[in-house]
Amino acid sequence: MSESANNLHALRRELNVLAYLGLALLVVFSVFFLYFWPLLQVTVLLIQSSIIWLFCIYRALGFMALNRLDDNSPNYADLGWANRLSLLRGWLIALTAGFIFQPGLSENIIIFPALAYLIAAVIDRIDGYIARITKHQSLLGSRLDTEFDALGLLIAPLLAVWLGQIHWSYLSVSLAYYLFQWGQYRRLRNSRPVFPLAANPERRAVAGFQMGFLAVILWPILEPPATTIAGFAFMLPLLVGFLIDWLTVSGRINRGSSDTNNLLLEAYKLIQQLLLPLGRILIGLLLGLSFYRKDIFSTDSIITTGIGLLVILCALMILAGMAGRVFALIMSCLFCWLLLSYEMTLIDTALLCCIIWIMQLGTGKLSLWLWDDRWVKKYDGSS
Repeated sequence: MSESANNLHALRRELNVLAYLGLALLVVFSVFFLYFWPLLQVTVLLIQSSIIWLFCIYRALGFMALNRLDDNSPNYADLGWANRLSLLRGWLIALTAGFIFQPGLSENIIIFPALAYLIAAVIDRIDGYIARITKHQSLLGSRLDTEFDALGLLIAPLLAVWLGQIHWSYLSVSLAYYLFQWGQYRRLRNSRPVFPLAANPERRAVAGFQMGFLAVILWPILEPPATTIAGFAFMLPLLVGFLIDWLTVSGRINRGSSDTNNLLLEAYKLIQQLLLPLGRILIGLLLGLSFYRKDIFSTDSIITTGIGLLVILCALMILAGMAGRVFALIMSCLFCWLLLSYEMTLIDTALLCCIIWIMQLGTGKLSLWLWDDRWVKKYDGSS
């Protein structure tokens, strides 16, 4: 038996061990949950989470031959810590799936899936870094990242919709990846060309923001309608990105054409040089109108006044383009918290959308400090 075959056999054996370990941990968690729920409900939790976990293992088994640095390199002898972390992310997503469609999800109960998905989102950010520092980068790791990104963006929105935190239309984000893959499969099956996608750091950044958004709204802190509006604002750039990617892989957008590339470049310049700077100005104007109509600072609450001042500080930093994405993130959370005490108006809706789009797309030209922009567009640990 060749070394490559031996390595594949060892990898499958390791993955089988992890599969059984994952199932055992799900059983332990389910037994623990008998303290909170009746047996039937706990059984449903175990079945749902086990199905998703076995699906994760099935997908990983199908990609075992990719556990190598590149197409010309031999297979690694083990999964490596980065891929094990990715599988842990899959297990946490599977655990989250156990709570979908469960009745009686109190604030005390929802903490468990919220924490599981939050840890999964953190792992998504660091597994690439672990692969680099352990010198175990692999095609398998990249594929598992994509698979579990898509799975997480299916499971978490289903749970969020079930909890009433977001509108059901957000599930279009969940379907977009699978429709995209199915469309490519159909084109190949019908002997039609599938064109490659150009590298685009914004693509993964926007997907990462979806995971971050979902990791926040699963916690029993923020409420509709703010979370519902935020869902619409978050999903729009991702769906537009999927549409452009589909037009590219199907050949409707010809990236080999200089005219097409020039048109895309002009569109990019329009966004960076005009729309994003205008968005920053609009945030300041809308915030002023919102606070004026709510008369925020007339309240006797020190906390509300303090939060209002912090929101203004964030808006000033965004307007100056100083770590605008970071301050847009902070501002969105603080503003949604303020909206718990006030009726949400059309002005608030427009303001929240602008904040979220600046967070996802950046502050554009005339920005004073873009370190967060550079960090968002690269994997952790990259040079």
